[in-house]
Amino acid sequence: MNRKAPVGGLETMLSLVGELPEQLENSGSLVGLDGLSAMKRSWRHVLVCGMGGSAIAADLIVPLLADQKVGLSVWRDYGLPHWVDSEVLVIAQSYSGRTEECLSGVELARQRGCGLLALTSGGDLAGLALAAQETDPGVFPLVRLPGGLPPRAALGHGVGALLHILGSLGVVPEAGMALKAASSHLRAAAGGRCRPHPGPDGETTSEQKELDGNLPARELAALLKGKIPVIFTAGQEAHAAGLRLKCQFNENSKVPAFWAQFPELNHNDIVGWRLSGSQRGRFVLLVVEQAGLDPRLSARVRVTKELLAEDFPEIVTLRAGGEHPLARIMSLVQYGDYLSCHLAELLGNDPLPVTRIDQLKAALEDE
Repeated sequence: MNRKAPVGGLETMLSLVGELPEQLENSGSLVGLDGLSAMKRSWRHVLVCGMGGSAIAADLIVPLLADQKVGLSVWRDYGLPHWVDSEVLVIAQSYSGRTEECLSGVELARQRGCGLLALTSGGDLAGLALAAQETDPGVFPLVRLPGGLPPRAALGHGVGALLHILGSLGVVPEAGMALKAASSHLRAAAGGRCRPHPGPDGETTSEQKELDGNLPARELAALLKGKIPVIFTAGQEAHAAGLRLKCQFNENSKVPAFWAQFPELNHNDIVGWRLSGSQRGRFVLLVVEQAGLDPRLSARVRVTKELLAEDFPEIVTLRAGGEHPLARIMSLVQYGDYLSCHLAELLGNDPLPVTRIDQLKAALEDE
């Protein structure tokens, strides 16, 4: 007998997913964005310290810096990498402001004399920034995110804030244009709720039973019900969107999921996926592809699908449309967010609570 997901939690999360273009559009008015002039200098690198739904915002915009002189990377751990020094701008991004890994990086960044900026809705991180400004205005500026949301549902605020910050510092050119292109594309596509853009080789093949990939999210959720999703990503625009999808399956749908990247997965993962007959019906392969793949990478994806056809009777290819890279990236993100919510509904799970994370935090407080 199927359980039904609690209506309130499901409707709330679906509504929040639908707010993604609005969050992107409104991010330019966040408190603190107009006070960053003291941070504008020739940084050697930008490092975003964060975890979970906060860190993924930075991952998603990394492709936008591919041709820029200043690189952007993400640190998901305690402390900081050994190479971070006074020529590196550290952006401490924690939606709650209480993420202990992020806070440990803040302390070390201050000791090393790094540039330091807080991006949060409050908590200890906001308190540290405000205290620093009392003694030295302009140091450790604070950009405030709207509070009261699940961190993963504040993604548009986080992506938009980061782009506005990096744009104002001269790290990302035309950041406002990128955000406008993404929000306009999501609105024109009805929020990406129904379907991603079909790819040129997405037809069904009798040998492989590959699905079109142009599936409404509800239909793909029905295909995934009772199975474990395996996500392979191809192209820089696809990698973070695939990681986001994996995490949304975990948190919204409450199911395990696998994620790996081309071409690295061709050197390891493909050997491990040798499933017995009883296992073959338990997994669905979702291939998330960037539009316009390098021909050699495209060949790797095609051959990999052929090699794994027996192990994955159902292979779904997802590609996004859009003229701007950020539009394509965020289209994949929103489609995946809706997909995870519809899967939660079919499984009778409430997308909102993340009980085990709460239990972990509570247990660590006693350590």
